[in-house]
Amino acid sequence: MNQNNTRPSITIGQPALDLSFSSRSIYGKFSLILLVFIFVTLIPHYGEISSSTTFVSAQFIAHGILYLGWYILFAVQSHLSSARNVALHKKLGYISLLLVGALIFSGIDMLLGVMKGYDSTWSAGYLASRTSFVWAILHTLLSFVAFYTLGIVFRKKLHFHKRFMVMASLSMISASVTRVAFLPIVPVDGMAVTLLSTYALLLAPVIIDRIIFGSVHPVLKWSVPIYIITQIICIGVIPNTEVGRAIAFPF
Repeated sequence: MNQNNTRPSITIGQPALDLSFSSRSIYGKFSLILLVFIFVTLIPHYGEISSSTTFVSAQFIAHGILYLGWYILFAVQSHLSSARNVALHKKLGYISLLLVGALIFSGIDMLLGVMKGYDSTWSAGYLASRTSFVWAILHTLLSFVAFYTLGIVFRKKLHFHKRFMVMASLSMISASVTRVAFLPIVPVDGMAVTLLSTYALLLAPVIIDRIIFGSVHPVLKWSVPIYIITQIICIGVIPNTEVGRAIAFPF
């Protein structure tokens, strides 16, 4: 028998769905794209840190380091998975719990800082934009925690696990885009740039699944629409309500 024509063995009881999503390298490449994207969007803030005329708080710097650290870890973990280095992948997975805990704590600290910055002299338009900003941060935090937690819960189901971790990474993308979308050099509306860029990256793994595997994995099929719908509600609907404004600025 020609050994080159033999098929990989199938473990009895392994879900048929998982067998159809067998490529291990594609998300490793996608993780590198995300890492480069994050690094580029942080470049404007590197200049602020080194500037003598701009004050950047230690909390903001720490948050940026933790934020970048997540994408570095995600890229490393993706490539370890592709290389089937399960042992080291698991060890770094335990370390990620510390990083994620610090990142969430830092994110909450940043959120509270924005909420405490309320000023009664703000115009109605500015109040609306700041309220939307608070809810955008809150949505990012909750989405990241939800997808990361699901990734941990489904850690023994590879194709669920890695896509939940992809979604956890993508859930914070809008925060990165916002850093550059509202710079004076950007000639179009910052909100439009943020949303279009975020949704393009969210659809990327859906398109990858469809092209590479022939169908979209249920994790992406449900997670992407839920994320987009809840984000639109958080930044476009809730901020326009009295309750939404009261929650955003309770102090």
